[in-house]
Amino acid sequence: MASIMQKVALIAASFIMSSALIACNHSSSSGSSASDTDLTPQDAEARRAVTVEIQKHWLQGSDGWTASVINGGDRFLRQYRDLTIETLDPRDLSESDKLNGFEWVGKVTFKKTACREAGGQRNFVLGGMADGQQAYVEKQPGRWTQWVTFTPGPLSFQKEKGHWTFSYDATYMRGQLPGPGDFAAAGVH
Repeated sequence: MASIMQKVALIAASFIMSSALIACNHSSSSGSSASDTDLTPQDAEARRAVTVEIQKHWLQGSDGWTASVINGGDRFLRQYRDLTIETLDPRDLSESDKLNGFEWVGKVTFKKTACREAGGQRNFVLGGMADGQQAYVEKQPGRWTQWVTFTPGPLSFQKEKGHWTFSYDATYMRGQLPGPGDFAAAGVH
């Protein structure tokens, strides 16, 4: 009986330690169960800054988030069903970082989502970077492709001397808000 009690105590201690590690990392899901009140004030501000920046590039509609993307000479629409922050990972700032004006540095990761594209050159959706067998779905003129599964990469960003800056190499920061002409050129609504 004492052996069982020791195992239960060990499991409980392990759970408490792993929960503390997650809290120290400031990681937070942006799903409906998490809120900015679960974050430090700086992390909540960082999360809001990401949301504002995404809204500068993506139009939220009934089918998801849509952007007009230019990739080389190819212009097309890309649509993510959802753009939900999965984790917010702040980096610890050194004394040098602080002296140089950095107030917050870190990244967010996004949850896996469905994605589709319309218009542009006949090419693979996401350049063939979708998950699994869906990686090789081709764009067709005048219609949306089928949905493919994709996990957007992390987005690095920072607040330096009061201003937020974002790493624009991420695919979700290259897009522009689409206008009626973008939908017409792609042949979709």
